[in-house]
Amino acid sequence: MSHSLIRGLLLFGIAVTLGFAVMGFEMLGSRFLNPYFGGTINTWASLIATVLVALMAGYLLGGELVDRTLSPRLCGILLTVAGLYLFSIPLWVDPLFTWMLGSVGDGMVGTIVAAMALLFVPLTLMSVFTPFAVRLLLTSVTFGGRLVGFVYGISTVGNVLGTLVTTFTLVPAFGSRALTMAFAAVTIGCGLVMALMERFLRGANS
Repeated sequence: MSHSLIRGLLLFGIAVTLGFAVMGFEMLGSRFLNPYFGGTINTWASLIATVLVALMAGYLLGGELVDRTLSPRLCGILLTVAGLYLFSIPLWVDPLFTWMLGSVGDGMVGTIVAAMALLFVPLTLMSVFTPFAVRLLLTSVTFGGRLVGFVYGISTVGNVLGTLVTTFTLVPAFGSRALTMAFAAVTIGCGLVMALMERFLRGANS
């Protein structure tokens, strides 16, 4: 297999995996928020809005970074930080939400702030990957539009699978905290693959 084909397969695989993890963790977010802020439409509105803001921030940040330095290693570091943040959540989520419930309350402000604390940092860092993937795959502007559409389409396949599989299969089988750890490990794994990809690309170009 050619180096470009291997690189493409890895990037598309990571896109599906991170898409799965992003939406899977959004579904887990409802489980973390529910005991403190309820499972009403207000909670879901806060979750969905937070995810959309995080995706927007990640796409903008990723686009800015990839224009400055086309470094898979940098993207890998950011994914690793996202995974470490996910790993830390079970350690502080209950004390933080208990404090917030007593000091801020369970209204709109409290629910939005809680959702942001839970989701914004890891999902922003995970969505940085998409602009990096597009730029690493782009070899000709002739097919640029198709490539961008394909990357986002593949990522959305992961989103759909993450939503359905997490909700109907993984949560009942493993529980929210164990799944959070699993998503953290998967995200760190994707970060390591991106970091190693830089060495792979250097070897291919030497």
